[in-house]
Amino acid sequence: MKRLLNILAMSAALMAAFSCQREAPTGTKSFLLEFIMPAECSAGVYYSDAEVTLSGPLSYTFTTDVRGMVNVESVVPGIYDITTHTEISGKDYKKMVKSSSTIADNARVVIGVSLMNQQIFEAQDLRLQLTSALVQGLLISKVYYAGTKDNMERTYTTDSYVELFNNSDEVIYVDGRYLALTESVSTLAYPASENPDYIYMRQICRFPGSGTDYPVNPGQSVVVAARSARNHTESAATSIDLSGADFEVKLTEGSGNPDVPMMEIISNSTTTAYFNLISGGPNGVVLFETDEDVQSWPEVYQKGKTSGEKFRQVPKTVVTDGVECLKKPAQSAPDVNSKRLQDDIDAGYIVINTVNGYNHESVERKVSRFEGGRYYLIDTNNSSADFAVCTDPTPRKYDKQELQ
Repeated sequence: MKRLLNILAMSAALMAAFSCQREAPTGTKSFLLEFIMPAECSAGVYYSDAEVTLSGPLSYTFTTDVRGMVNVESVVPGIYDITTHTEISGKDYKKMVKSSSTIADNARVVIGVSLMNQQIFEAQDLRLQLTSALVQGLLISKVYYAGTKDNMERTYTTDSYVELFNNSDEVIYVDGRYLALTESVSTLAYPASENPDYIYMRQICRFPGSGTDYPVNPGQSVVVAARSARNHTESAATSIDLSGADFEVKLTEGSGNPDVPMMEIISNSTTTAYFNLISGGPNGVVLFETDEDVQSWPEVYQKGKTSGEKFRQVPKTVVTDGVECLKKPAQSAPDVNSKRLQDDIDAGYIVINTVNGYNHESVERKVSRFEGGRYYLIDTNNSSADFAVCTDPTPRKYDKQELQ
């Protein structure tokens, strides 16, 4: 999701802000966490009564006090992800900021921060800068790329799909929007850390329609069959039925499932005739919109090469949502340096539980709440916090235990 305001990045993100150092019990560490409200907030507004999670060798949950602080007691030393967020209405947000805001009263704003791979080996107090972001209406809610085994125990990958979800209270049209995959060459071509302004895509697909042809109602989904919009359970019992998909990525209208509208590939680093989700990852999936001619944007080879795949250079500013699906290494944690998406697109990542896939796992966005007969999904700009790995990849299903 796009940043709501141009606020302070968390550059030296964690500062040892306090001079006092406290003795921790043997084998554990104790320290103070202080959360600083976004720069646009008025003085005297604190991040109070918010849940904070530390995930690492063990998991811990804390609640901030009235001044936005947490006294962390007796944490086992190690490397942790520190995450927190709270979602408020546009009406409440406008009461917190220094100047007037044009945000609608019924909009949703997320305030929070995510810090990945923080070393906690010393009793050192930490200060974290919070950011605010407007919750986007259309979100990437499910990415099923692992594949499964067919009824003869052979690898099966033609059942992959991407699902988008209308998280707003208004009708959204997908007409003319773009769904894309980042480059994924094994020798990292364009890491986010070296490319702050652009994302390099191996594939870009465009939704059909002239503006109001394909509406998505509030709380409803759009399912894009990446390869084949058919009932895959006929070939693989652990697979899914995609015969009811809304779109199918294909080269010509009427091919594949002729009853499912074509989603056109308009930029392709190879000759692949489908949305090429890799069964074990990595897959950086991006949703964007623009009025510009995407095919006029530059294409570039991998650095140092003059042949092979060429990747389309997409400005980060047009991106409305992105999910970083990294590859699971055989014997270590995923390499965060291999991220292709910048932190203001996705501050974290998600990964399935096998190296090569074929375990019918999908990565799916968690539920924030069930209200008014529909689901609302979590969107904090961090797939490590927002997504879960599910062993039931059924599309349009949000009552799964892993998502609650």
